[in-house]
Amino acid sequence: MSSGSPTSGAGRVIAGRYLLLRRLGSGGMGHVWLAHDQGLACEVALKEIVFRDPAEAGNEREARVARARAEARHAAGLRGHPHVVTVHDVLEHEGLPWIVMEYVTGAVDLRELVARRGPLAPAECARVGLAVLDALTAGHERGVMHRDVKPANILLAPDRAGSPYGRILIADYGISVQPDAGETRYTMASVLVGTAGYLAPERASGGTPTPAADLFSLGCTLYFGVEGRGPFERESHLAALTAVVMEEPDPPVLAGALEPVLHGLLAKDPELRMTAREAEAGLSALVTPHAEAYERTRTDPGSPSPWETPPVPFPGPGVGPAVAPPGARRRRRSPALRAVGGGGG
Repeated sequence: MSSGSPTSGAGRVIAGRYLLLRRLGSGGMGHVWLAHDQGLACEVALKEIVFRDPAEAGNEREARVARARAEARHAAGLRGHPHVVTVHDVLEHEGLPWIVMEYVTGAVDLRELVARRGPLAPAECARVGLAVLDALTAGHERGVMHRDVKPANILLAPDRAGSPYGRILIADYGISVQPDAGETRYTMASVLVGTAGYLAPERASGGTPTPAADLFSLGCTLYFGVEGRGPFERESHLAALTAVVMEEPDPPVLAGALEPVLHGLLAKDPELRMTAREAEAGLSALVTPHAEAYERTRTDPGSPSPWETPPVPFPGPGVGPAVAPPGARRRRRSPALRAVGGGGG
């Protein structure tokens, strides 16, 4: 896929309504554009499906188009969740689908934030984790597995209270699946789907996607947030995949009180891995209610952080199921989760 400049292709009008302004980013499925909705006079984000080879085989082309529609359907099922980027519509233009999404003003992804400002303090990272965990659990209760939880898919944006990173959202359900709904699989069983270094070992070994696999990816993401690097960061994708399956995560240096949660989420055996309920308890204990969300990120790893608190125990195995079955009534959100979501827009 040719990256081009952010303005290359700008000025096109999609479906007679959306004026492309500039490209916001690119990924494996295509480009994401900032666009002006001429009907409602507001800005939206449009995801464009792009093919590397115009002569791409018909079956593969069909599968990728179907995958885009599935992404829109899965994300739309979580519409209104405070920590999921809202999908407004999916439309076709010149035979290809475009996904119309909420444009999150001032958003920066976790990967970029850490590159700019350094690793997050443990309690900041715990607050991010609580928000993402709540979104993932909402999907799991509907039978939807995200399958690509990673720093680049976690957005932080200003909230209504004025905190610059107070709003936390998970984006990109492009490779999500809903296996219990009898959906068609749009990727071949032989193709490994996800991001090397963030896949659960059972998925890297060819296993089926499960809520526990998403939780492992969340653990990798939080490790990155607090350490500034992934737990299985290696020189190549193959080396990272091998490390996920065969090696223990690199010992954390900056995680502080967050380390027990990371250890629990990064258990190789999904049966021994920390559940969503256990992770929520462990993360909630680190979030100090009186502190402003994202007040600071750690700039001097050697200096003590006012966010840090002594390690606290989290519930052990056998507390209960990680998530309710599809269609079950949502649990009441903990005070810490309500604090995380309270300032969202």
